[in-house]
Order: sequence, then structure tokens, then C-alpha cells
Amino acid sequence: MKTLKETRRENAVAADLHMEKYLTFYIDGQLFTIPTSRVVEIIRMQPITYMPNTVPYVKGVINLRGKVVPVIDVRLRFQKEEKPYDTRTSIIIVESGDMTVGLIVDMVKDVRDVAAAQINDSPKFLGQNSGGRKFVCGIIAMEEESAMVLDVVKVLTHHHAVTQGRKAGSSETAEDAQSGEKSQEMPGAEQ
Repeated sequence: MKTLKETRRENAVAADLHMEKYLTFYIDGQLFTIPTSRVVEIIRMQPITYMPNTVPYVKGVINLRGKVVPVIDVRLRFQKEEKPYDTRTSIIIVESGDMTVGLIVDMVKDVRDVAAAQINDSPKFLGQNSGGRKFVCGIIAMEEESAMVLDVVKVLTHHHAVTQGRKAGSSETAEDAQSGEKSQEMPGAEQ
């Protein structure tokens, strides 16, 4: 019969065998990561065509080899202070279902192999409504630092106040008005 210690060691080895690659990048000095399976490519900043009547973090659309791709500024999505783009600013093109979107980040760091055992649940006591924490689905413990795992679906799905919906003349249910939020699709996103 195996001891508890031996069983745990075997489970840890099995978990380490399941490795996945994660792209790491910085937003406001904090390290974030997403699975490379969601990443289409990484490009430098390029001209963005402004889209009217969008939330402030949706910066507009880019032309990616003939395909119109909406881009969002992750700093603004996380309610951080806007910062001028520089030579380190990049756009990470991600896919979620049928939607392709560009995420503007401060700087891309690298790609890491991550074992399932390295991914921890996001602590519940951190307050999910402050900054980008409501978009975090886990934390990866790395050698020197930790990286927050972004829930790409939550980052790409957004809500805004019903008053904005009323200004645009949209119809809403009593449930929408009661909750104070209404869903809005990304402009130009292929659905």
C-alpha cells in the first residue's frame, strides 16, 4: 500500500507532465498571461481606425491582412491610467470562439511552459471589482514572480451602464434596467 506522501509525489509528477505554453506580458508593471492556444499572433502597434459610439477601452479597428480586427486597450479595460504607446507596446491578436480581437498591452515578455500544478485559483478575498482582478481566473507561480491568468472571454465581453444604452435609443428589458448593465458586442468582431 502506498503512503500519502508517495501518492502526492506521483500526482505531482503526473500534473507536471501536462504542460501548456503561456504568453506573458505586462500591464502597468503587473505580469499577466494567457494560453498560447488563444493567441493568433503578436504585432507591433499600427494605425488604429477610430470607431464612434464605443466604450473608451475599445480603441477602434485595425486592418490585419484584409481582415478588420477590433482592438481594446487592456490598461483602460482594467481601469488603469492611460499611457502613450511606445516601441514596447504590442497588440496580441487573440481568438475566442468566432471572435478575433487585438489586445493592446504595455510589453510582451516571453512564452513559458507551465504545468497544471503551477496554476492556482485566484484568491476570492482580493475584491473582484478592482482593476483587472475580475478578469483573472488563476495565478501561475513562476520562478521569480507570479503571473495572473486572464480569462480572455471575460476581457472580450463587456457591459456598460444602461444610461448609455438609453442615449443610443436601444430597447431594454426591466431586468436590464434593474441590473444597471446591458451587454454590448465588440465592433467589427466576427461572430
